[in-house]
Amino acid sequence: MSKPLSLPSPFDYDLYMPLTIVNGQEYHPPRKTAELLATLLANGTPEDIANAEKIVPGLLECQDTDPDSPHYGAFPSGKETPVEALNIVEFCLFALIPMIMDHEALLSPETAQKLRESIRLALGNVRRIDVHHKYTNVAIKDITNTCMGGELLGDPEIAQRGYDKLKSWMAFTDRSGGNYEYNSIPYTPLAIHVLSTLTRRVKDADTRIRASVALSRMALGAYLHAHTPTHRWAGPHGRAYHFAVIGRGNHGHTKEKETESLRDWLDTGRVPPWLDGLLDNPTWSDQVVETTGRDEGIYTSVFKDANYSFGVASRNMFNQDIVYIAWQSNVYTVHYRMPGEELAGVLYTRYVLDDNWLGDFSPGADRGSSGMIPDMGHFQGVQDENRAIALYIPRNLNGIERHHSAKAVIALPHWNPDTDKIWIDDFEVTTLPSLHDHNATVVLETGDIMIAIRPFTLTSLCMAPWPHGGKEQLRIADKDGTMTIELYNYRNAAKTFWELSWPGAFFQGWPQCGFYSEIANRNDYEDGAAFAAVVSSGQFRDESSPPATYSGSDTETRPWLVDYSRDGRTLGLKVDLFDWFRAPERYTHAGKVPMPMLDSRYAHQSRSGRIQISDVTLITKKDAAAWLYVSPDGQTIAAAYHGPTPSHLELVHRNFRVSLKSLECGTVVWAGGQVSVDAIGLTSEPAIAGSSLKP
Repeated sequence: MSKPLSLPSPFDYDLYMPLTIVNGQEYHPPRKTAELLATLLANGTPEDIANAEKIVPGLLECQDTDPDSPHYGAFPSGKETPVEALNIVEFCLFALIPMIMDHEALLSPETAQKLRESIRLALGNVRRIDVHHKYTNVAIKDITNTCMGGELLGDPEIAQRGYDKLKSWMAFTDRSGGNYEYNSIPYTPLAIHVLSTLTRRVKDADTRIRASVALSRMALGAYLHAHTPTHRWAGPHGRAYHFAVIGRGNHGHTKEKETESLRDWLDTGRVPPWLDGLLDNPTWSDQVVETTGRDEGIYTSVFKDANYSFGVASRNMFNQDIVYIAWQSNVYTVHYRMPGEELAGVLYTRYVLDDNWLGDFSPGADRGSSGMIPDMGHFQGVQDENRAIALYIPRNLNGIERHHSAKAVIALPHWNPDTDKIWIDDFEVTTLPSLHDHNATVVLETGDIMIAIRPFTLTSLCMAPWPHGGKEQLRIADKDGTMTIELYNYRNAAKTFWELSWPGAFFQGWPQCGFYSEIANRNDYEDGAAFAAVVSSGQFRDESSPPATYSGSDTETRPWLVDYSRDGRTLGLKVDLFDWFRAPERYTHAGKVPMPMLDSRYAHQSRSGRIQISDVTLITKKDAAAWLYVSPDGQTIAAAYHGPTPSHLELVHRNFRVSLKSLECGTVVWAGGQVSVDAIGLTSEPAIAGSSLKP
């Protein structure tokens, strides 16, 4: 028999709720309380059950039960706070609904009934706030809670809302390819966990299959970002907290070595077993491109080499103007091997105002200040394998707020001064901080790689002289053990920037700030100076129209074009300094950079009606989302059709063929010499030649 669980510390025995203490202030969080309640009942000893009964009143006191309140049915972040984080209700429901499904009989009838009433009230709140599909992890919780909650309460109207929202979320996501909250740590793992729960618990058969298809596609995107040489989940990350960015310490639903979590999910059945080849047998190198916000021009790109992964987003995720989402994007990320070290090195970027760094910002009263370094810039980027261009403009630099510095920062938190080196062209930097003219190539020798950084134009918004009298805009420094390359737009007295206010009478475009970058393996060159010379030998183009006062007309543009060419390869990006979000031009030597739904060595997604990888072909109707995966060893194949309109499906291999006359949504998997089909709307038995249907 299980032993009783100890109550967490700190714990308030008067209110019988767990405590969170932030800056000396006590908070009683309903989310943690609901999760503790579910954990106690799952353990199920008499003492656990008694503790659960005592916890319920405090939890229910937190819920807004005022019918006239705009947040009727919601839960706050803490008993002491107003309802502010509108997603807390989803976390509470995701703990309570499975708990009642599994363990209701352990509770007294009175307590069980109160919890059912609370669930119904909370589901009403969920229906009214109706979270948008762009907020991926919470939209998935809405779907899952509503499907399961409606079935639990025996309310077909509630359940049907969940079934329908899954269809609409899939249709929204299929406009792009991947989920909008792109490649997020920890929120993609959380969304995978929630979807997996839905596939196991929902009673509606069609919803189970749709959820399984959605789970397979989301998990496929995640496992394509697995980089086993560094044990990391490769970037870029739409959202990530600082400890996940630097890869030190377990975070959310992933371990410090994220690939270990990906392995655990396979072992526990959370994700389809056919994904195992992406951990066991991948071939380096591979570039994975996934579109996640087609209407806004958002896609992610990652290049994976044997020694490093290099991920760049086309732009930052900007779906919500809220501090712990809008400022959480990690648009440029490198993970690399470090000799003699078990954990990987990391490089990331930020645009920083007022020199704010880790510990200077808290997104809420009940949260600490160690979770994130806010990115206070808007980003545009483009990548071609080991080369990338990164451009930033500041946000909140305007005529309202006062700021004393503004800069892009390239940060290496695991810099080792004993083994790593910094070069400015052919000069080795040995003393920090160090100031330089920005018309130079910086090379970092770190771990098993070299990283070259070559700044483009850095608009000076009036730089104050440094102590030696110069006004250099490139500074290399050591900040609390993190080596930083800082590209300044402004450093002077705190002031407003009327000329950057839009709407405004003086606006002539955003300040320019950006750089070209390239990665090489450390043994490719004698030293950083040699690599810098090679990079500098290429052709840089950095052109912009002269400043002019903007009237706001759609016909007015102020283009800024940057590109780099060497050895037959070109990479370029053209943006509008008047309208940063006007569709930019991205190109390589091969032409315009496309925005595929999903493209990699091992998987493709499109609406073309025909997808081919090596000698495997998937054929469906056109203009509907479908994808194909072939494992690195070629011994496992997975294909899916998302619907929603019926289609034929043919999966053709040199040794076998699977034909479905019609399906609405589903998957076909060939593994171990057998075929499995899980689909909605089959009008006949699958026709299989050269293989057999798995029993």
